[in-house]
Amino acid sequence: MRAWECRSAEEANILNPPFIGGLCFEVIREYCNNAKKEAPYILPFLTVPLILHKKTRESLPTTIRTTFVSWALSSTGTQVKTKYFAHTKALVPVIKEAVSFIIKNGFLSITQRGNFELGLKNKLLKQIPPDFTDEVNDCFKRAAFCGRWFAHAGKIETIMALLGVKP
Repeated sequence: MRAWECRSAEEANILNPPFIGGLCFEVIREYCNNAKKEAPYILPFLTVPLILHKKTRESLPTTIRTTFVSWALSSTGTQVKTKYFAHTKALVPVIKEAVSFIIKNGFLSITQRGNFELGLKNKLLKQIPPDFTDEVNDCFKRAAFCGRWFAHAGKIETIMALLGVKP
């Protein structure tokens, strides 16, 4: 990760730890609440690239009734996968920094099994502030959706395979 003073203003504004951490938190909170279990460590690394890229975010279904498997095997899912690896690889250091930020601030914790669970401060982030732009609001809504969607999608290994990600 580059030092903050070496980052462009756009990069610092968009890829900052509070924003990306907020997306990771939404995904993990919804996953834990819907799956009734800890969230796999890999979850934010799989979902944040889907959320940040506008065309990909807009291609996601609007309801969890559309299963992840059917979406991933559809022409839309196939198109997303063509650039997914590059987006994912580029975002790994950003997501690591964001995850460290939200753990340090008590919103998440790591279990002994290496998964995420909600931290002591998880109830502080209840709603999106009203002064966010429509695009930021959409990112948070889609993060919550991805958490619910992946909670019902089956094994994380299957999700990874469908996205073309190797452990």
